[in-house]
Amino acid sequence: MDKLKINSEDIQKIDRNPLELFYDGLRAEATKDRYTRILRHILCNVFETVLTGTFEERAAQFVRKAKNDPDWAMSILLSLSNKVKQRTRLPKTDPDYYNPTSFGNYFKPLKKLLDMNGVPVVWKRIYATYPEHDNKNSGRGYSRDEIQKMLRFTSSSFNRAVILVASSSGIREGAFTLKWKDVMPVYKIDDEILLEITESQERKAKVICAILQIYQGTSEYYPAFITPEAYDALMEYRSTWAKEVGREPKPGDPMFKISGKVPIMCRPVAIKRHIERLLVTAGLRHELSAGMRRYEVPVMNGFRRYFNKVNKESISKDSPLASLIKKEYMMAHTGLVKLDRNYFQTHVLELVEEYLNAVPNLTISDEDREKAMNKKLRTENNDLHQKNIRIVELEKNQEMMTRWMMRFKEIYPEMFLDENFVGIKK
Repeated sequence: MDKLKINSEDIQKIDRNPLELFYDGLRAEATKDRYTRILRHILCNVFETVLTGTFEERAAQFVRKAKNDPDWAMSILLSLSNKVKQRTRLPKTDPDYYNPTSFGNYFKPLKKLLDMNGVPVVWKRIYATYPEHDNKNSGRGYSRDEIQKMLRFTSSSFNRAVILVASSSGIREGAFTLKWKDVMPVYKIDDEILLEITESQERKAKVICAILQIYQGTSEYYPAFITPEAYDALMEYRSTWAKEVGREPKPGDPMFKISGKVPIMCRPVAIKRHIERLLVTAGLRHELSAGMRRYEVPVMNGFRRYFNKVNKESISKDSPLASLIKKEYMMAHTGLVKLDRNYFQTHVLELVEEYLNAVPNLTISDEDREKAMNKKLRTENNDLHQKNIRIVELEKNQEMMTRWMMRFKEIYPEMFLDENFVGIKK
């Protein structure tokens, strides 16, 4: 009898709170917080006169109405699209102006709520109403000089670790919900790259980078990487962490915590505020001019843009296409096409080797970057030397084979003259 066979008594009626189903579809905590905030604003403020009750009651009411009357659901979504689009057409100096590039943010939480509750909506019709993106003045990433200046103006091991982790990994703001078990150093002994070492190997092993396991345990998981400089800063902060709490951190403890003896996770939005204050202290951020609504460099995304630019400009040993796909993986992008992630599965050690090409350029300290550059040059020279040795050995072998063939020709000339000879020649 098939153990998977389902009987009528096994069938359970889906009778759960719509918000519970909504949360089931959101794995990353940062995404859950952002989607909840936007959804609450839409249901309680934008749809204030359309729905009634608490946030939970409004969510249930919205799902029920959309399920019973699909035309009503389409009408309210199109009305929302029209209202938001009107704001995108305002002058950029207007306080109510809304950037077209953020237009979809209004609909993602609504789509998740309806999808998780089995409400069919023709989303193509909604997407067709999206305005064209205005890519002018889209901002830029930090420069190395600006990141160096941030580091000069802070004595906090917390800030230093955040800055170097962000700039060398390119992870999103929401990925800073890391735990100590999510960091894994990568070692090198002689010419061998290792993810684990024994106690006897510790003296010879050197940390060449570290892996950050982003969104571990979710479908959004991917490996990111940090430089030895960032790893050292993280270990320095770990010591501060241990002194504050009075013990060494456990694997499941939050990596970045709020100040105090209790290891409570410092939420990504709070980490962002730390960096905002530092930017003001370092003189890198001033009050916006009249009519300006956005800074040229986003607070946290500026590090991601820096990483993307430096990593893409680093020379790779792979083909340009293979290198580009690997570099897209490191930023949790799908790839050049959506199938790349399925058909171009890359072992983590191959990604490590790709990342090592960018380590010297991603290193912020001038002194550390010079050391990394020299190390890379020594490695390249050593590789070239080994190649030259192999070439010399091949030439010697070829010369030896030629001499043997000449000797064979002298001893057994019939082998080379008789076309029907089927002995050694064949």
